[in-house]
Amino acid sequence: MFNFIKAELFRISKRKYNVGLYIFGFAMCALVLYVFAGLPSVDRDLSMVFFSLGQIMSIASVLIPLMVNLTALEPYASGAINNNLALGQSRMKIYLANAIISFLYILVYMIIMCTILIGVGALIAPAVTPSFADMMKNFLIGFAYLLPCLWFYVSMVLFFQILTRHRSSAIAISYVAMTIFYPVLLIIINKFNWSQDLLFLAPTVITRRIAEMMGSTYPNFLQPLAYTTSRVTVNTMLYIMLGWIALVWAGIYFVGRKREF
Repeated sequence: MFNFIKAELFRISKRKYNVGLYIFGFAMCALVLYVFAGLPSVDRDLSMVFFSLGQIMSIASVLIPLMVNLTALEPYASGAINNNLALGQSRMKIYLANAIISFLYILVYMIIMCTILIGVGALIAPAVTPSFADMMKNFLIGFAYLLPCLWFYVSMVLFFQILTRHRSSAIAISYVAMTIFYPVLLIIINKFNWSQDLLFLAPTVITRRIAEMMGSTYPNFLQPLAYTTSRVTVNTMLYIMLGWIALVWAGIYFVGRKREF
């Protein structure tokens, strides 16, 4: 599987879409920094950069299906995956390798863009309270908590690809699932007068909350204290997300082991 991952990463590195994707990312970073640099000195607080990063991360999940399409779904659409299956490779190893490839690609992309925003922002911002070290620690811990969310979305898109056997359908269904899960859950909760804590079953809510906390200026938000209610903490949200990941991969196993491409 390791050799398969290396081969796929080499193939992806030669694809022309990388240039456009990184130009888009650099342009967005330049726009944010341009707006930040144009603020009056009294308002040019580095905490605004971290706050903006949290807001950007909270909506960046909408790009994940497109990026998974660019990194992992092409072999399914072109039929190239049949060559790997014909060689007797395990289906689950192929699925896992494809998920890892997409995950690593998106992770590297996020790290590069965040490094640019934080690094340049630190150069043009005056001294702040809390300190840069405190905010950076807060951001990195939040980033670590965000990784399971990223893995979930990558796995979800891959599952819909295996289920539908059609790249465009997988992307469309992924967006529909991301869009309607929360409002449907909200309707059900209100109809039966259940606890509003159940809203944290929605992956989009968990992702948004963690991303927002990444941009928080309160370094102690991960202490064992409630973030929203007496029962829901960031660790509770993480456990829920891990449950969704297990459910998605169970679906990949049961659907994918007999799926013909």
